[in-house]
Amino acid sequence: MSAFPDWQKFVVKQKRPQTGCIPTGYETILRAAGVKGVDFVSFQDDFDLDKDKEFRPGVNFQNNFESVANAVKGRYPHVTLKKVDFPKGGGDKKLAAVEGMVAKKRPVLISLALTPRGGWHIMPVVDSTDDSLILLHSVNADGAFNIRHLKKNDFVLIHDNWPGGDDIAFLED
Repeated sequence: MSAFPDWQKFVVKQKRPQTGCIPTGYETILRAAGVKGVDFVSFQDDFDLDKDKEFRPGVNFQNNFESVANAVKGRYPHVTLKKVDFPKGGGDKKLAAVEGMVAKKRPVLISLALTPRGGWHIMPVVDSTDDSLILLHSVNADGAFNIRHLKKNDFVLIHDNWPGGDDIAFLED
């Protein structure tokens, strides 16, 4: 079942791979929802709060689901992006929330830890099967999609055992 039909029409290339996954994801879900009155030409530039920072350990980054959502709301009061946190040990609840969004065909972004030592990436869930979530990892310069199939039991295991990646975000009704 597709999280949002024709998702390929709405995804955008991430301008800054080191810092811009949240504004890119938010832009994608706003486009998919057909939200009016948003300047998508400059969206990633306007809402990547870390665009001028050099990516290196020890740098205090500002981008997170909440800070970027607040910045978007400040410019576009009609847009409410919501974040939901799931504590460690709550991977099954995070999965249930994601599956609920997919069932309703509501685009959802997940934060997913990438390694057992840390680091995470924000990705939209673009589809689902009985045993896997289908995630859009990135869009190449040539427009090709990098898709990641993640077993649902691995999604829960990663959430419960790896640092970071504790939340989801979506456009509120």
